[in-house]
Amino acid sequence: MIIALRGRRRSSVTAAALALALSCAGVLAAQPATAADEPPGLPEAGLGQAAPKPTASTKELRERIVDAAEDQATAAESRTPAEGQAPAEGQAPAEGQAPAEKQTPFIIGGSETTISSAPWMVQLGYHDETTGESYFCGGTLVAPNKVLTAAHCVAGLNWTANGAVLAGSTDLDDYANGTPAGVWAQWSHPRYNEATIQNDVAVLTLDRPLEQQWLRLAASDDSALYTPGTTGTVYGWGLTSGGEGGELAAKLRKASLPLVADSTCNSAMQSVLGSDRFIEGSMTCAGTPATGTDEGTNSPCNGDSGGPLVVGGKVVGIVSWGVAGCTAEGAYPVFTKVSSYTWAAQPRIDDTDLSYDGRADLLARTPSGGLFLQESRGTSLAQRAYQNTGWDYISWGMQADLDRDFYQDMIIRDKDDGKLYRSYMDHSTWEWTWMPITTVWGGYKSYAIPGDLTGDARPDLVAVDADGSTYVYAGRGNGEFNAKVKVVDRAWKGVKVMGRGDLSGDGKPDLLVRSPDNTLWLYRGTGKQSAPWSARIQARTGWNFTSLVTNGDVSGDGMADVMARGSDGTLWLYRGTGKASTDLFSSRVSLGTGFNQYNLLF
Repeated sequence: MIIALRGRRRSSVTAAALALALSCAGVLAAQPATAADEPPGLPEAGLGQAAPKPTASTKELRERIVDAAEDQATAAESRTPAEGQAPAEGQAPAEGQAPAEKQTPFIIGGSETTISSAPWMVQLGYHDETTGESYFCGGTLVAPNKVLTAAHCVAGLNWTANGAVLAGSTDLDDYANGTPAGVWAQWSHPRYNEATIQNDVAVLTLDRPLEQQWLRLAASDDSALYTPGTTGTVYGWGLTSGGEGGELAAKLRKASLPLVADSTCNSAMQSVLGSDRFIEGSMTCAGTPATGTDEGTNSPCNGDSGGPLVVGGKVVGIVSWGVAGCTAEGAYPVFTKVSSYTWAAQPRIDDTDLSYDGRADLLARTPSGGLFLQESRGTSLAQRAYQNTGWDYISWGMQADLDRDFYQDMIIRDKDDGKLYRSYMDHSTWEWTWMPITTVWGGYKSYAIPGDLTGDARPDLVAVDADGSTYVYAGRGNGEFNAKVKVVDRAWKGVKVMGRGDLSGDGKPDLLVRSPDNTLWLYRGTGKQSAPWSARIQARTGWNFTSLVTNGDVSGDGMADVMARGSDGTLWLYRGTGKASTDLFSSRVSLGTGFNQYNLLF
């Protein structure tokens, strides 16, 4: 029997303990700016944006977690060996046996650990009052407001209406140190297959940033992390026994598992299941063959779904599925192979926008200094909305979430003093404010913030000097940057650099460069600061547009896009295809006319 390890098992938790914990919401550390740092003359920070409203009150989040915990504890107490085990594919459930629905994995063997050793571990609780469905899964914080988990924990469920996330807690029975959050949006792989459990990856966007440390995803070229014999660590709170009477772990547990070659896992699972269920390339295995009993078995199982397999400080696997009971002799636990899905998941992790809907929006300034917002509707723009005035004090602007806190920053250059400033959400006051960016010179000819070019999960800045020398400034994650590193020596004179996010479909942010002859070149990101791009690829010719805007994914399909204004004032959307070739964009779509009334688009 094959089971997706999605959860209906959890130890009992008192409502009083949860209520105490869920009243203790944490916030991110304050940024280094103060009111005294704000430059005179700049407009109001934050564009008048309001932070998104929480999807539920603390009381509602608490009740969801309490109800899910109570329901799953009841299910665990009444469990028999047959219950909670999914039937084989195509087989009807036996009498008294639970249907093949969302199951929860747990760790058999291993040892207790603390949340301080795995601060990125979060608990996902789901309870639908109408249907009575209650599920529990693990997840990994991969940005302050993003959780990586399994698609079988998310697909078909409304996590915004019925879900809650708890971070910062070691114990299931004591939530005094926990931090709650609701779910603002959910994404599961569009080709997730419930029958085969293929493409089992999902991302939850939280309704607030969390202060806990987060983990990076394995990159598409991180093949060394999957070398057979390499030790990985899996984490979870689930049951500690596959047999009758198994109990849920009261504290977070971990288990060390050696990575297994695909061919070895494939052969073993064929032998155990009698069919081909392991899909090389999209799945991976770790551990040693189960012994047939709890004794000698060291494995995740029902209770740990969606949790991470960690190697070298990166998430290489997501707990996905196994055999019923999790201890069948010769079986391995199976994980989603993260490096095969970074291209799809990373854009969902990186997305930030002014309206919090996952689509990049446009800002437009009139010569008099009035600023207008036009929200993306996918392949069109909403009617413009006036923000405020005073924006004639800036010579250019960009949007980028430098601290990855869910709130889109404005990076601008003051036309009077020539310095760079950042408008950001101050988490000590929860108000928008300006801070100077003191580590980057304001006199460069072109700037871009494509994303994480150096592999540390923080957005970086690219700047081109008058002589064509080009530098990468590694981001510190707080609005400032480390010392510049020269990556091009006087070869990019007169170019415009731009780009935001992954244009080539490999999960790494790329750079676009328009040369003086209006040829557009794609420089694919490598994730290495010393050589941040591979050889250039010609993408388009004749790109003599009067303005180019690269804010990320405008259409909402996970691919980075470009907005381009023609000399007649028509604004065009060039949707990314993920192809590193002359087919970099699909056929352009008009976003409207009359954009020549603006002297700055960003």
